Amino acid sequence: MRFFLLFFLLYSSNIFSSSNSEFIDLISNCSNKIQKTYALDKSIPLELVLAQAIIESNWGKSRFAIEGNNFFGMRTWNSDEPQLKPLKNKNAKFGLKVYETPCASVQDYLINLNNSEKYQNLRNIRDLEIKLWGKIDPKVLAKGLVNYSEEKNKYIKKVIKKIEILQSQIN
Repeated sequence: MRFFLLFFLLYSSNIFSSSNSEFIDLISNCSNKIQKTYALDKSIPLELVLAQAIIESNWGKSRFAIEGNNFFGMRTWNSDEPQLKPLKNKNAKFGLKVYETPCASVQDYLINLNNSEKYQNLRNIRDLEIKLWGKIDPKVLAKGLVNYSEEKNKYIKKVIKKIEILQSQIN
């Protein structure tokens, strides 16, 4: 119910353009479809998914989102995997992954957060949130993303600010 209220308020708000609303709808539908069978201890709150997708893909307007359905800045170092090189570093040893569908990008992001050693702290925070409160606060969980970006704590602040903006639309 909370997600439907969030969508309604975001769509009816003048803060978000129709293309931004379409982006929210796309990422939300993918996340909800993928996570519908997830147990709470494997789920990532929609507000966090949206915040990162907005930041990492500039509302789906980045080259990586448009050309590669990559909404989360997911990288690969496997030269056999479909990828896009950064324009300013065409000889980079890594590339940004190319996905067949937007939902494939969301799914890979969720798998990454739930399995990569880099996000063990995120999973520990989630487990503690569930144990203490029976739910997951997306702003608290965002603190486990210190290894997601080279910006470290600055990135976490950006994500939390974006979550607050999203949440303000439902209050």
